[in-house]
Amino acid sequence: MPKIGRQIPHFDRVDLSSIRAVFSDDKFYRYVLTMNYLPDLMQQERNESLSVILKNPSSADERASDATIRKVETFVFHRFPKVKTLIILNLFAIRATFAKEVQQNLKQFNAEHITGIENQDWFKKILNNSNHVICAWGGPSGIDKNVYAERIAQVKEIIEKDDFTAKVWQVCGKLKTAEPLHGLMWGYDYRLQVLGC
Repeated sequence: MPKIGRQIPHFDRVDLSSIRAVFSDDKFYRYVLTMNYLPDLMQQERNESLSVILKNPSSADERASDATIRKVETFVFHRFPKVKTLIILNLFAIRATFAKEVQQNLKQFNAEHITGIENQDWFKKILNNSNHVICAWGGPSGIDKNVYAERIAQVKEIIEKDDFTAKVWQVCGKLKTAEPLHGLMWGYDYRLQVLGC
């Protein structure tokens, strides 16, 4: 089992009782992490859903967050005032704090091992029922570039279909990046743009 990093509290506007995680039986994979925001009396009603696609999960679960998820929770709350439900997906469902551990598992086993056998089915189910999607997987960070590109292509097959209705975003920082900026690197003042800076 790869090393799992430190946990921190979830963002204070997340309804802790609403958080649900879908793990494999052995907790080796986390396929989905879902949460609702608390009602916001100062803004319009929140009734939309937004999915964020990251690289791979680390330590966040129903009880506590991690640095990346906490950043995403906070950013989405402030930038999407109509979003009630936040769903986290990952290109690779294997839980690890560092991408090098994902690569080690890839070398020892295969691409399916790091992706997770149920992952693509969850992607189709969740993304096709989202109002918004933010692509936020970042660069490969040492994961085999061909495997990384192939996995991204599988995800883009879903979001580029003619009947896909969610608006697809990325967060753009001060520097142009080859892949959508990873959620951990988002600045709260960074701009949101339809995918393709």
